Amino acid sequence: RDAVQHHFNKVAAAAKALLVSRAKANTASTVVILQHYPGHCMKDIFETSLPEARRGKVKVLCAYGHVHDQKCDGNDPDTGICTSILTGGGGGCCGTDVNFGGFTAVHLTADGSFVTDVESDYVRMKFGNCTWAWTPGPFSDEPTSPSEIR
Repeated sequence: RDAVQHHFNKVAAAAKALLVSRAKANTASTVVILQHYPGHCMKDIFETSLPEARRGKVKVLCAYGHVHDQKCDGNDPDTGICTSILTGGGGGCCGTDVNFGGFTAVHLTADGSFVTDVESDYVRMKFGNCTWAWTPGPFSDEPTSPSEIR
């Protein structure tokens, strides 16, 4: 057990070092941090590692899974946009272990920000369902039937 914990600690330290390095070299206006487990996004570490002139200008979205559910865990206080997303309902199992199956749609905007869709009928199955009922999305360039998806 100690050897496994030691290995996990090394992986966590390497992940943190990489995140800090990426923050210092950041030139993007939007950053997505993907993490398997909830509660380990390290958004604060990324934001405090940004060069001072970039702080407050970079939008950070955290997405994680592991738990077989689909929901918004936190919103930007200024915009109301979901910035902390549990998106673990996409697959792997269905039944009593899944509250809501689905996926997350992130739309990048022209101003360098983003809009998320986590909980609408376009991206999330009905509670208890294990099959997808196709519904055209709200965007004009989206396909209107599954056969149009290539």
